[in-house]
Amino acid sequence: MSTSILYHAFGLKGIEYKATHFVADRIIFSAEMNDQWVRCPLCGCRDTSFKGQKRRWFYMSPIGRKRCILELVVHRLKCRMCSALWWPTLPFMDGTHRFVRSFALTVLDMLRFGTIRSVAQYLGVGWDLVKNIHKQKLQFLYRKIPLNEVRTIGIDEFSFKEGHRYMTVVTDLRTGRVLHAVEGKGKEDIRPFLTTLAKRARKLEAVAMDMSSAYFSAVRETLPKVDIVFDRFHIMALMNQAIDELRRDYQRELDVLGQQTLKGSRFLFLQNYDSLAPERKARLDALLKVNGPLFVIHSMKEQLRLFWQKEDRKQAEQFLAVWCRDAMHSGIKALKRVGKTLGAYRTGLLTSSISTLCEGVLSRVS
Repeated sequence: MSTSILYHAFGLKGIEYKATHFVADRIIFSAEMNDQWVRCPLCGCRDTSFKGQKRRWFYMSPIGRKRCILELVVHRLKCRMCSALWWPTLPFMDGTHRFVRSFALTVLDMLRFGTIRSVAQYLGVGWDLVKNIHKQKLQFLYRKIPLNEVRTIGIDEFSFKEGHRYMTVVTDLRTGRVLHAVEGKGKEDIRPFLTTLAKRARKLEAVAMDMSSAYFSAVRETLPKVDIVFDRFHIMALMNQAIDELRRDYQRELDVLGQQTLKGSRFLFLQNYDSLAPERKARLDALLKVNGPLFVIHSMKEQLRLFWQKEDRKQAEQFLAVWCRDAMHSGIKALKRVGKTLGAYRTGLLTSSISTLCEGVLSRVS
């Protein structure tokens, strides 16, 4: 082992190799800083003296299945010209972090193929260390995102920490690039970035989202001239929730009688009818035949899928009006709630029926 190997293999400059130690599954390289990069930060003088030292440990990229550690003796320096005192920073150091820059690059390369947890386990470091390296990279990449060419965006939320907390993500639907992410899913959480879009995204035409009243209100207030598009995925998800609610209500009644008629049938009702296998379609037909309300709500779901096949806005508007009227007159509480919701968001639904820019994108982000 030599100083040149540390330079060419790990990119370590400004140090002099001293020794190698093998301890269990680790290889420890001992080295000491040299005067190659010594220069006073105040006056630029290279004439310095040592005023103390300390040992620092740095993670390095592994060799085979062996973890590599750099044990470095760093000298505190004093300028003979202006008497300034400082601890030098060498080119391979990343602030006060306990890893060399090449280790961070190795982490980022591995994250292209694995999760944060799996990379941390392989390298033998903490999960939070890998996460922070990844976070620092993302902050660098997204420190200044050009918004002047953004035309369509998607807004959606996802839960984390066992569903008790939420993040809102804004995505450029044309490129797939994440434009903004913020903790929370309320109106005030997303408003600051929407205000920025109003100033900088002059070409913005449409916003795709679910039927969140918070998102809808925030977009209407900050981007009044931009079209709102409710994506098909979330609209059908709302309908499926109503079907499942009704199915569970009837199964609770059957449980009292000791019957299991609707048990295990959830996905029969939620899946598109024309995509069911013949034997599953036959079972669903049998269930619908003996339960009128489930037949009605399932039929309404299948009819709603035709909304996106209308050729123009007028046809879509007529279809939606009739569908919502039938839902409100059905006498089925869950279906009436869907009809009321779709009627309230009629404008965004009609935009979504004739727009192909945003359809299905949020379902991939979710």
